[in-house]
Amino acid sequence: MVAIETVNYTFFIVGKFDLYYFLGFAYGAILGIFSTHWFKRLISGTALFGRSRSTVWIIALVSTLALSVWMTILTLIPPALGSLKALLAQLNLLNFLASVVNWMRYIGVWVIIYFMYHLLEHNNEIRQERLKMENLAQSVELELLKKQLNPHFLFNALNSIKALVNIDPEKSRDAIVKLSELLRFTLNYGLKPVVTLEAEMDEVRKYLELEKIRFGSRLKVIWEIEEKSKKLTIPPASVLTLVENAIKHGIAKHPGESVVRIKTSVMETDFGIEVANSGLLDQSDGEGIGLRYLKKRLENAYKGRSRFEIFQSDDLVIANIKIPG
Repeated sequence: MVAIETVNYTFFIVGKFDLYYFLGFAYGAILGIFSTHWFKRLISGTALFGRSRSTVWIIALVSTLALSVWMTILTLIPPALGSLKALLAQLNLLNFLASVVNWMRYIGVWVIIYFMYHLLEHNNEIRQERLKMENLAQSVELELLKKQLNPHFLFNALNSIKALVNIDPEKSRDAIVKLSELLRFTLNYGLKPVVTLEAEMDEVRKYLELEKIRFGSRLKVIWEIEEKSKKLTIPPASVLTLVENAIKHGIAKHPGESVVRIKTSVMETDFGIEVANSGLLDQSDGEGIGLRYLKKRLENAYKGRSRFEIFQSDDLVIANIKIPG
């Protein structure tokens, strides 16, 4: 400001350098720094930037005018110290208004920058808070779905063991061990974001062995697992959920011999997991707790880059997951 006004007066108004004007501009700059600092401290503890945009900008305009009037009054002090005549020369209305308008140029720029910065900062805080609330809501929703899934899975597994207890106690003990390992897996899978496909398939095999107790020769399992897919990672219980859904909605409702086929395929940019089962697709089959939970986990893990679909193909219901590799 000092440099701009000095150049303006020196070259365009009086035509020569005048120390008096230079000192006056320096005095005004110092006053401006202290005044704007005081104003900043005055409003920093308020909830000003939480109000509506129109209210904030009206306050900005009023603040600019008030600070400009204040600065104009302060700049009258040096002439008053010199002589009363000099003071009276400055007190006419036209000069006073011209000084206010002149100060509004500088103070207005400062106020606009200061207010815009804090408005953007306030909006960013609101955005961050909204994201935190959305993440919290998703976490709560996923946790609620998880708590619904575990009892549902336990009920199905216990039904598989119940029929075996009186027929073959030894096999029933082995089945209970497998069930306990499965329950440990399902209760703890929320602790890890991903597991290897190989580790996931171990749990799927345990589950299918339990279901074979219930269905006997009716249940036929076909494994088509590519070797190079075993070390790839997926959200835990993804395949287990699809297989459990295939048993519940497909095999359990399908009379006679039924097939569950588990297949993986590795491509350049992604890999696929397919679980097919004998039966007919019902409109509500894709809306169960397990599948809804799986969709949520895939969405959170891959940010919309994964794909899940379930459809009818001839006499098979096929559930398919595509995951970026």
